[in-house]
Amino acid sequence: MKATAERLENNKVALDIEVDAEEVDAALERAYRKVVQRVTIPGFRKGKAPRKVVEARLGKEVLYDEALEELVPAAYREALDQEQLDPIERPTISQVEIEEGKPLRFRAEVTVAPEVTLGEYKGIRVEKLVERVEEKDIAHILEHLQEDHAELVPAERTRVEKGDYAVIDFEGFIDGQPFDGGAAKGYRLQIGSNRLIEGFEEQLVGAEVGVPTEVRVTFPEDYHAEHLRGKEAVFQVTVTSLHVKRLPELDDEFARDVGGVETLDQLKEEIRKDMEAAAERRAENAMRERLVQLVRDQSQVELPEVLVEEELVDLINDFARDLARLGISLQQYLERSGKTPDDLRAEFRPEAEARVKTELVLKAIARREGITVSREELEAKIDQLVAGERDPKAARQLLDDPDRRAAIKTSMVLDKTVQFLVDHAEIEVKEIPSQGHGHVHHHDHEEAGGEEEAAAAGGGPASQEPAGEEAGAPDE
Repeated sequence: MKATAERLENNKVALDIEVDAEEVDAALERAYRKVVQRVTIPGFRKGKAPRKVVEARLGKEVLYDEALEELVPAAYREALDQEQLDPIERPTISQVEIEEGKPLRFRAEVTVAPEVTLGEYKGIRVEKLVERVEEKDIAHILEHLQEDHAELVPAERTRVEKGDYAVIDFEGFIDGQPFDGGAAKGYRLQIGSNRLIEGFEEQLVGAEVGVPTEVRVTFPEDYHAEHLRGKEAVFQVTVTSLHVKRLPELDDEFARDVGGVETLDQLKEEIRKDMEAAAERRAENAMRERLVQLVRDQSQVELPEVLVEEELVDLINDFARDLARLGISLQQYLERSGKTPDDLRAEFRPEAEARVKTELVLKAIARREGITVSREELEAKIDQLVAGERDPKAARQLLDDPDRRAAIKTSMVLDKTVQFLVDHAEIEVKEIPSQGHGHVHHHDHEEAGGEEEAAAAGGGPASQEPAGEEAGAPDE
């Protein structure tokens, strides 16, 4: 493959590309073998018609088109690598000349990334702030572990107190009439959890088990069920059972059950190690982000609007997916927040611009420093990605797509470039007080009560969190 590049206006480049005749002939033969499997020609079994017969019947152009689908993208990508060009949109292909026994020639015009004026990127001073793990942080984790392994036991009293776990039956009325979604049986509720609308749980404090209690509330003006907004409601509530949480003792037996270690001191030491490792990871990631930001801010580049637009779309799509996990559509979010799509785009635009500039700057540094990814490194990365999939064969087919491989390679180059910046930075490590990042996995306890019944009833004075359920349904 031979290629020559011509710089045009507005960051456009024209590539005149030539592919050897031998490669063209080989591609035409592969094209014939594909086409012959797809056509039926009288007098020949499917897939057995000679090439000359196929060409006579269908025309050589069919084979030429098939071969071009293989040759042009491959030659174009090779030309980009040869000329070290970074395209930001699809090319325009023209002046295609293909004939058996002769080289393939074509022209590709493409807009490439603009020139970047790099600032200083070696010897950058940056702090690495590592949080100090303190005894109170370990105690906080132990408290969470106690909560995770607590059990609910029947209360030895019959009056509700804040913090109790009550199972309730309720029915709501507005202007003396029941309303859709306003009733449920066997609904589990921790008193004081603020799970339901303001004022509901507070009025249950002091209620007697088995004795009906009247609760009066007003639905907020911004309540997610429009027909209930601002309405006053009266609920007839009966606490059917009452439980309290019993925490396990913090002792060696607890350590064996929770951590698989022999003593509580050993469990504390394991927690400390985990928290220190997590603090180190956070500090490293934050340092890298700060270093990249410093290098980016010292560089100058005119951002292509097409790249900013693509990044904006990705950011908003990611935001929409996050909302969907909460049961909210993007349209619902806009309606409830009073924002327009343009407002959202304006909010995300600075981040989109920062991301685009970061990538352009890192790529420019990679080109200047000769940072590349070898074929062996790329294959090893793909092997690693495939190994983590449920269906490795299907994953391999997806990742063998040239565009996906190119994206993986680009990501690897960017990672290498960030590591280059780290290796050439002046990093000052400082210890700082804990920022309260302690974290444990929390699992809801099995509580007494008929959750299934409540869910089926779909009723109740829901909290103000938008969850998209039926009007009045309790938020889980």
